[in-house]
Amino acid sequence: MTEILNCENPACPKNWEKLSPSGESRIHVCTECLKAVYLCDSQEDAQARAVAGQPAVIM
Repeated sequence: MTEILNCENPACPKNWEKLSPSGESRIHVCTECLKAVYLCDSQEDAQARAVAGQPAVIM
């Protein structure tokens, strides 16, 4: 399981594998809040996404 960071929606599955693919390999979509969730390679990238208000996961 890959936990979603910067997500405050209690209905979110909070799991990258359970999100819908968007057509881009590094972006999935949460079906609960309809936000794009970004796949990040580093903690720094994930932190930058968090500052921008974007949910992210780190692989």
